[in-house]
Amino acid sequence: MNAKTLLALMGAAAIVFACLDAQAQPQSAGSNAAAQAAAGSSQTPAELKAANRQLARDIRRAFRGARAQGLRASNITIRANNGVVTLTGSVPTAEQVDLATNIAKGVPGVASVTSRVAVRKELSGRGSN
Repeated sequence: MNAKTLLALMGAAAIVFACLDAQAQPQSAGSNAAAQAAAGSSQTPAELKAANRQLARDIRRAFRGARAQGLRASNITIRANNGVVTLTGSVPTAEQVDLATNIAKGVPGVASVTSRVAVRKELSGRGSN
């Protein structure tokens, strides 16, 4: 092997080792938040389920507090999955759809809200034919 080939191989090896060393460096503070969020997802399934249920209860409590604002949320179902909330069901007016969505967004722990709430007029009497 001549000196030129040996020098080229050593240079290539140095570049490979430099790349491997760069990959092994600790994360910066900016990406540390993402790592912590990923570590937060290392909850056991039971812990995650309990956290989702608690978030849904917190939203339901906020809905009850909004009755004075006119929200009638008894027909709204709340599903929470790791901060992502889905609202389904029906309310009497379009304003209540917006109100329910905004209230859910304001609850701590909610990352996003998807509203699948429909506007359905309530029947004035029972057993109408």
